[in-house]
Amino acid sequence: MAKELSTQAKWKPWKGILLFVIVIAWEFIGSIVGGLTGNATVGTMILQLGFLAIAIIATLINRTPLKEVFPLKKITVRDFFGTLIMWAGALPLGLMSAFVMGKLFPQTYAVVASSVSSVATGAVILGFITTVICPPICEESIMRGAIFSNFRALKKDWAICLIIGIFFGIFHLDYIRFFNTALLGGCMAYLMCKRNNIILPALFHFINNFVTIGISTLSSMFSQPSAEQAAQTAETMDANAVAQLTSALLPGLMIAGCICPILLVIGSHLIKRQHEISEGKEKSGMKLGAKIGIAAIPSVLLLVGGIILMGQAMSGITVTQ
Repeated sequence: MAKELSTQAKWKPWKGILLFVIVIAWEFIGSIVGGLTGNATVGTMILQLGFLAIAIIATLINRTPLKEVFPLKKITVRDFFGTLIMWAGALPLGLMSAFVMGKLFPQTYAVVASSVSSVATGAVILGFITTVICPPICEESIMRGAIFSNFRALKKDWAICLIIGIFFGIFHLDYIRFFNTALLGGCMAYLMCKRNNIILPALFHFINNFVTIGISTLSSMFSQPSAEQAAQTAETMDANAVAQLTSALLPGLMIAGCICPILLVIGSHLIKRQHEISEGKEKSGMKLGAKIGIAAIPSVLLLVGGIILMGQAMSGITVTQ
C-alpha cells in the first residue's frame, strides 16, 4: 500500500479532485498567459512552472514536509531496470491506442502530430528543456506528488493507479492520446505506490519524453527548418495520409509489441518484489511464472491480430496491383 504521510488526515481524496480541477483551470489560464508572450516555448515553460508552484503551495497549505510529498531517494539497479522495462512495455501499447485513434479521427490526429513535430522547429535548447526536462519535474510534482498524496490513504494500490492514470490522461486535454497517457500515468503511479520515490516516475517520464520528443528536437540542430517549411510539412499531413499511415504501421507495431504485456509483468515484478522484500512479504502473492503465463494471453492476441491485419493489408495491395 502507498505510504501515508505524517499529516495524511489533511490530505483527502476530494481535495485531490479539487486540486486536479485547479490544475486543469491553470492549463487554460496558463495557455492564455503564455500566448501573450508570443513564443510557444516560453509559454510552455510558464505553464510547467505553474504546475510546480501549485504542487508546492498545496503542500505548504497542508503543512506537510516537502520531502514527504516529493520523496527523493537513491535508486537501486533493480529500481532502474524495473522502471526501464515497464516503460518499454507501456510505450508500444500506448502507441497502438494512439494509432487506432488516428485511424478513427485522422484529421485530429494530424493536428496533434503537427503540433508535436513543430516543437523541433523552435529554439532547440529551450525547446528540449521545456519538453524533456521540465515535465518530469513539474508534472510529476503535481501528478505523482501533490495530487497523488491526496489518495495515499486508499487501501488498494490499483485504485490509486487507476485514478491517477485517468487524471493524467485527462490532464493532456487530448482524446487522441488519452489511453496512451492514461496508461503511462498509471505505470508512473505504480512506481510511486511501491517505492515511494518520485525519482522513479520522473525517470520514467524523462525516458518517455526523450525518446518520443527529445530525439527529434535534438536532430533539428543539424537541419534547422524555417517556419515556412514547418508550416508546409504540417499542411501535407492531411487526414487521408494520416489514416493510411496509421493503418500501415499498426499491424507491425502489434507484432513487435506482442511482448509488451510480459515486459510490464517483469518490470512491475522487479519493483513490487523489492517492495515486498523490504516488508518481509516476498513469499506472498502470485509467482512470476504464473503472471507471465497470464500475460502471454494478450501477447498471443496481439501477435495473431497483427498478423491478420498485415495479411489483410498485403492482400489489399496485391488486389490493387
